[in-house]
Amino acid sequence: MKFKVAGIQMGPYPGDYESNMEKALEVLEGVVKKVDPYVVLFSEVMTGPYFCQLVDDKFFKLAEPVDGRSVTTLTKKAKELGVHIVGTFFEKAVEHGQTHYYNSAYLCSPTRGLVGVYRKVHLPKVNQPSLTCDEKYYFERLGGGGKDFPVYGMDNGVKVGMLLCFDRSFPESWRELMLKSAQVVFLLVATWGFREAIFVQELQIRAIENRIFVVAVNKAGDEIVPGEAQARNHFGKSSIIDPNVEIVAQTGKEPWGYVAAEIDLDKIEEAKKVIDWKAERKPHLYKTISV
Repeated sequence: MKFKVAGIQMGPYPGDYESNMEKALEVLEGVVKKVDPYVVLFSEVMTGPYFCQLVDDKFFKLAEPVDGRSVTTLTKKAKELGVHIVGTFFEKAVEHGQTHYYNSAYLCSPTRGLVGVYRKVHLPKVNQPSLTCDEKYYFERLGGGGKDFPVYGMDNGVKVGMLLCFDRSFPESWRELMLKSAQVVFLLVATWGFREAIFVQELQIRAIENRIFVVAVNKAGDEIVPGEAQARNHFGKSSIIDPNVEIVAQTGKEPWGYVAAEIDLDKIEEAKKVIDWKAERKPHLYKTISV
């Protein structure tokens, strides 16, 4: 089976929600018209700036529920444009009488509406000269870290998983999705700084060791939130990688650029004929893997 995928490499936040989403939808419509993809992805926290390098409760105002304006808007766009969409947002959820916050991604279908939501599991707290962030403050301390790695089916039957940024550096995340029969993993990213050095190579390893396609969409450009000492330079490099580590398509560092390519799922079975990593596993010996 073959189908086209496209990822929109979002640029710096323009300062207000309306302008940002207007630009996102404009680029979305342009990519759909030019590429005719089956599914389109956006970068991490697409509805606002990346605010987690600061600790300030005012940013909780950016959170919204699953049935809020962002998911509702893109779900309608999926139907209107006849394309699957993977969006991201700062999620606010009331569960068992308590409010929790999540860094979330979701898949919507042109025929079924909202298919499912993934909540980021691994939440970084880093303090380095080129990269400072504290996602634990906004998500983990309020019980909002993700608890599962779901796999969803698109309308064509292809099984897909979603991961968010820091999740990419945990092999267990990918293995869990592979063992649940994911064929393609959508990685939504807003990264910068020293993480650039091995960004693509890390994804190539995840692709080959799990015999999956990886579609990674980063943010791009210089973005600064009031209170930051200096702008972050999100390095882009959005990439589509096949099960043999080949980079099928890749962007540079341009804000609001896009990456697109046709995915041929037959490559997965062809790659497994060389080495099928799943078949060679010895799970009965991995006694400390979940410790």
